[in-house]
Amino acid sequence: MHNPSPRAPLSWPELPDEAAVALQSVLHDFVMLFESHYLGQIERYYHERSREHLVAPDFVQPDLFRSAYPDDPPF
Repeated sequence: MHNPSPRAPLSWPELPDEAAVALQSVLHDFVMLFESHYLGQIERYYHERSREHLVAPDFVQPDLFRSAYPDDPPF
C-alpha cells in the first residue's frame, strides 16, 4: 500500500467502534468490487512494468563454436 507523506499528516476523526467496523466493511467491499472489475487492467499494468525491470547483461558472450564463415561445417 501507499504510505502517506510525512509532510501531510492526516487528522482522523474519532469514531464509535461500530462506525469504524462498518466503515471498514464498506471500504473492504469497495476494494473487492473495484479489483474484480479492473483486475485485468491492474494485472496488465504490473506485468508490463515488470518487463522494464528485466535487465539484459552488459556483455555478450561470444559463441566460441561458431565459425566466422557460416557455410563452413561445424567440424
